[in-house]
Parts: sequence; structure tokens; C-alpha cells
Amino acid sequence: MGVTPEVASDAVTARRAWSTASAVLLSADLAGPLARTAPPRRDGVLVLGGEPGGTAGDTLWRDAVLLGATAVLDPTDETAVLARLGELLDGRDEAAFLAVVGAVGGAGASTFATAVALHAGRRGHRPVLVDADTRGAGVDLVLGAERAEGVRWPELGGAGGHVGATRLARLLPVHHGVAVLACPRDGSAVPVDVAPDVLTAASRAFDVVVADVPRHLDPLGSAVLARCEGAVLLVPEDVRCVAAARIVLAQVREHVPRVALVTTRRAGGVGSGPVAEALRLPVVARVAHDRRLRADLDHGRGPGRSRPLRRASGQVLDVLGLAAAGPS
Repeated sequence: MGVTPEVASDAVTARRAWSTASAVLLSADLAGPLARTAPPRRDGVLVLGGEPGGTAGDTLWRDAVLLGATAVLDPTDETAVLARLGELLDGRDEAAFLAVVGAVGGAGASTFATAVALHAGRRGHRPVLVDADTRGAGVDLVLGAERAEGVRWPELGGAGGHVGATRLARLLPVHHGVAVLACPRDGSAVPVDVAPDVLTAASRAFDVVVADVPRHLDPLGSAVLARCEGAVLLVPEDVRCVAAARIVLAQVREHVPRVALVTTRRAGGVGSGPVAEALRLPVVARVAHDRRLRADLDHGRGPGRSRPLRRASGQVLDVLGLAAAGPS
């Protein structure tokens, strides 16, 4: 199957690899001890055992339910076991995770994150746009998807923390080829405890995960940022914005080692060079002003038509190594 198995001989070892394994195959004698440790719910769990009936059989099935197992399989049916395991491992490559963080309010982080997700879709990838800014206007509004049918963060909390990749892809609204996981509009709480499971499902259901992360990190923002392999710091070319960016950069680096700089041009600003020098970051893109962008956003068209944003978001995807996956 192209994967290397990690064998756990006890519940402690199994629990250690529980969250990171692509799939989990449990023997009957290990299911009970592991279930008693109450591991977080996850996708892709199989238990080997018999049919329910009798004390031992009923106990095994109860443990399988507690572990969120997809199925309980007969260990003597090697063909069935390999088939189900193959289904779980199919398409389990991790998505590219990218966070976009603004140095100041109004820097355009939500808009840029949306533009990156849209551009990834144009390149043939399957993108999902994740809103981690509970106090923001909402990436669904920026995308023009506020009326699209689908779930938001709070509804995923009702799944008891268990959200599979297939189910997540089916539940999320899709607009302009971008799936979107938005924060609630009514200010209700986002279930932070399900974030790791949701992000794991997103990594298996999509090719690219682009997250709009607030500069003032809360538990949700921190959980999302910790999962990202890279971050873009969006900084207007202004002295005061650079000063604020230093503080934000220090916080981001506590979670993400790789941070790239995208600057936005300001009339009479200092330019991208001094910003890069002050922050000691390479500039991967520079966003020019687009006078039509505000009207596009106000009329629900999203940022996809903006040439400056398309150019800059393409440069960011190039840095991530996300060239065209198919017809663009």
C-alpha cells in the first residue's frame, strides 16, 4: 500500500501514535485498554474481532463504538481487512496548510487568504478556506458565499468531535470551487476542542488548506496556526504597520517556523525593501492597489477578478510548491 506500519504492543504506545497515524488497525485485546484511555475521536479506525454476542463480543463492540471505529472486521478474512484498510489509506496525503495573518486590522488578510484559495482552485487543486478569526467579518462574506448552504464551525461541534474527511467535504458549502468553513455570524462560540479533528479531516479531504488567522491569537487561532506548515504575514508598507508586524511575527513564530512576507503598497509608503529589512523576512509578493476590489467585495463577487491579488497569490502558491495540478 506504500506505507510503513508502526506496531504498538500496548495502549500507551498506541495512544502516542493515535492522532498522527493515517489509519489505525486494532486487535481485540488492545481495543479495550485503549478505549479506557479515552483518546480523542478520529477518522480511520478499524477493530479486528468477531460478531456481537456473548460478554466478550459485546464488550469488543462497545469498545469499538467508544473508539469511533469505522468497522469491526473478522481477522481471518484477510481480503476484507486489506480492502478496508486500502480504502482508509487511499488519498491520505496531507494537504498543504497555509495561514494568512495581517499585521494590523484592515491589512486585508481575509481577502488575501480568499484570493489564495481561489487561485489554488484555478490551478486544479481542491482548496478549503478556513476561518479562524472569530471576530472578523467572515471569509464566507469575502468569498461571496454567505448564502451558500452548508455547515459552519458550531455545527461541527455537534458531531461529538468526530468528523471524517468524506463527511466534511460533503457538509461544507462550496462557492467558486472553494469549500469554506466559516465562523458563526451570531457571535456564538466556536468548539475549539473539535478543531484538531476537523483540521485532520480537512487535510485528507482537500489539497490545500488556507486559514485566515487573527493577529490577536485566541484558542481557535492558535490551534489552526499550530497545524500550518507555513504562514504569510501581510504587512502594509507603512512605518506603524511594520512596528505592529514585529509583535505579530513573534507570536506567529511560536507556532510556525516558516513565515513569508507579503506587502501591500501604500501611497507615500516606505516600500517593500525597508519592510523586509526591518522584519528580516523575504518578500514573496507585493500587492498593488486595485480600485475595483472594494466594489467586487461589496457586490458579493469576491476577490477573484483582482489582477494584483491573482499575481500575488500565485507567487505564494509557487513558494509552497503548488504548481498547476490540472487545467487552470
